[in-house]
Amino acid sequence: MARRFFNRDEELAALDRRWASDRGEFLIVYGRRRVGKSRLITHWGEQRRHLYIEATAGSESDQLADVSIELARVTGRSLHAEQPLTSWRAVFAAFDELLDDGPIAITLDEFQFVARGNQEIGSLINRFVSRHQDDPRLLLVISGSDVSFFERELLGYAAVTYGRRTGSLHLRPFGCFEIAPFVPDWSVADQIRAWAVWGGMPFYLAEIDPALDLGENILRTILAPDALLRNEPAFLFAQESRIRERDGYISALRAIASGQTRLVEIAERVQRSPTDTRGFLETLEQMNLVERQRPVGRRVGKKVSYAITDPFLRFWFRFVAPFESRLYSEEAARRHLRETILPALDQFVSRDAFEEVCQRWALEHVPGATEVGRWWGSKRVRTPEGLRNRQYEADVAALDPDGRLVALGSCKWSDGDHDAGELDKLETVATLMGADTAPPLYFFDRSGFSPRLRELARERDDVRLVTTAELATGSGG
Repeated sequence: MARRFFNRDEELAALDRRWASDRGEFLIVYGRRRVGKSRLITHWGEQRRHLYIEATAGSESDQLADVSIELARVTGRSLHAEQPLTSWRAVFAAFDELLDDGPIAITLDEFQFVARGNQEIGSLINRFVSRHQDDPRLLLVISGSDVSFFERELLGYAAVTYGRRTGSLHLRPFGCFEIAPFVPDWSVADQIRAWAVWGGMPFYLAEIDPALDLGENILRTILAPDALLRNEPAFLFAQESRIRERDGYISALRAIASGQTRLVEIAERVQRSPTDTRGFLETLEQMNLVERQRPVGRRVGKKVSYAITDPFLRFWFRFVAPFESRLYSEEAARRHLRETILPALDQFVSRDAFEEVCQRWALEHVPGATEVGRWWGSKRVRTPEGLRNRQYEADVAALDPDGRLVALGSCKWSDGDHDAGELDKLETVATLMGADTAPPLYFFDRSGFSPRLRELARERDDVRLVTTAELATGSGG
């Protein structure tokens, strides 16, 4: 199936602006593996004079040979391929000559592989960009997927190239409803389910056959023995030079996916000390695979949990990693899909993916909201057994720039109408969060709302009901 290219209009426009600039441009493009950096750059470069070089983890002589082959292709000078360049100094001298033939975009992709093996490369880039900073014929693009390396070595204040770049693009996965072009005829509910399974990585989404249903696509792209994404996490970790003990990272992600989200719980699962386990988690944070979560508005405190940020990895570590021994054939994989995954899928979608969709909507539509997330806490209440701590939480809590509560929300994905009892819970949360006045209350639901909740929404301006259709279209608020 041919790979499709969707979205990225803003990123394409940014490349167009730099191509049309009246000066030399040096753009840094970075983002996680599989997010579509190379596809974006090569798609944009198809209609332009473009030298695209993808570095590999091989030796410097191999890298220089690859560069020489691409130079031969762009210039038509076979000598480059027959007598490969022997240094990166020679490469940048060849780049100088390319400009004599007119405007050109030069891309060094997966640049981290070059930088790790050549301490001089940053200085060579600096001098090259300095020579051509006023030359509108040059667009130099440095790209790569080692996010922490790019932020530290190329974008940070201490970076050799700091101050030379004229722009940067951090390519991020697609949001939930940005994946619609990949599944154009699927219902809104199935689009949300699809995002919960494959996430927003174009490489994964391109594998979906929109003519098949959700379950069949899960089988063909993830579960079957020959599925492209069956062993995707192993591939991701194999590509990361920072990963030394893969089993520890896998165990940490499996623990989080199974609901063991506190440091002590993860350490017990990994069978390491909390200190060692924190090191695993910090690396996963640097890779943008895991994040620390606190109740929204709290910057410090002991109420810290860890969450997997990528929907696909959440799905894989929840439904594939623990059951690999079951997936020995396509028929066995189909049985696992039917008996284990599909019955639990909506509960899985509800806890993280649907809440994230609602939180994103609130950030864009709630007046004054600049920070949105979950909130959880407890309240001492009297019970027949005496005073007890009762847990309360809000799926959506929106704060303004001063940290004041401006909205609370409840998300319900499972079958059945949203009940008015949730309103009382949110009002208690508002009190626990110290709100001076009762904030607007939002109810997000896939199935519908109870007659009583609909009546309250008609009677009260501060009660608002949001359907999945409104989430998809960006309406409401």
